[in-house]
Amino acid sequence: MFGRMFIYKLKELVRNRFLIGWNFLFPLVLATAFYLGFGNMIKDDPDSFKAIDVGYVNIAGEETNFHKVIGELSEETSDHADILNVSEYTSEEEAMKDLKGEGGIYGIYVDDGNEIKTIVPFNGYRATALNQIVREYENKITLIGNIAKDHPENLDTALELVTKDMNIAKEYDFGSGISLYLQYFFALIAMASLFGSWISTEMVEGMCANHTEKGKRFECAPVSKLMSIASGVLAGASMQAVSNAIVVIYIEYVLKIKFGIPLWNVILITTLGSGLGISMGVLIGALVKNKRLFDIIPIVFSMICSFCSGLMWDQVRQMIQANAPILNKINPAALLVDCLYTRATYGTIDVYYQDIGIMSIMIIGALTISAVLLRRRRYVSL
Repeated sequence: MFGRMFIYKLKELVRNRFLIGWNFLFPLVLATAFYLGFGNMIKDDPDSFKAIDVGYVNIAGEETNFHKVIGELSEETSDHADILNVSEYTSEEEAMKDLKGEGGIYGIYVDDGNEIKTIVPFNGYRATALNQIVREYENKITLIGNIAKDHPENLDTALELVTKDMNIAKEYDFGSGISLYLQYFFALIAMASLFGSWISTEMVEGMCANHTEKGKRFECAPVSKLMSIASGVLAGASMQAVSNAIVVIYIEYVLKIKFGIPLWNVILITTLGSGLGISMGVLIGALVKNKRLFDIIPIVFSMICSFCSGLMWDQVRQMIQANAPILNKINPAALLVDCLYTRATYGTIDVYYQDIGIMSIMIIGALTISAVLLRRRRYVSL
């Protein structure tokens, strides 16, 4: 029964041209407009992190652990973009020639097998990054030496720190390349997710006997109200999740705008955002009793939340965070933007999981309150 109700509700939503136009097509049109407006500024942002050109001189005569480390850091993985662009030289003198030339390397690593010498001619974030890589590597080597001396039985485990987990710069998440203008695309995805509230109010309106003839038939039907609501919510969330996934894939592969996040992770976050938008719409539908407000409130709610998340002006969310941070914690769009931005910039840190936790609590809370309100509705006559 649940499966049949889910399929019928999904068919009903797909046939709604208004929802298809606004939930599927409008985000694609707006993403294209954003790309035409400042797409090149994202791709060529001078403030974004680019792989550091560094020279490597191996005077040890054999492959070293440090050579493996910089080899991994020069490759793009699911944890980070490529951090280094390594050029190997046979001697320090040969590398110094490119270090001094225009468009050359920013630093040199000289590896004799025991000690790593770092040569950086200028201060800046590149010099800091190159020095930090060596510092972290030497800390691990020191740790292994201490373990070998005090607890030799654990030496094999300690060696895995260098031989199997060479990503010593992982926690610093270099190379995310987050542009100021990329936040507009995050806000666009948040807006599209909140458009799911329109799906919910459309669905709830069809379940209320005081609003539509279909609602009267629903109230008289010998089926579980809770099952009907659950199947409708799942159908709406599925439709919105597909819509968000299409937008993400369009931005990533058609417009060539990189989020700095693995694609599966972006889709997972936007799917959670779809559930958040749907649950907010169900709550609005359960609270509002005036039929005329069923269309107005979701639109106003979506646009106010989107504006405060930085859709029209990127500094709005930062201003709210500085003066009234609690508003960003209860704004669904701001939570979704912050989750995407944090994941792209800093990785999976506590703030990222906190945003996911708050959104999950909001979904559960909204659906619980809505279920109670909708099940308690009574009518004098039908």
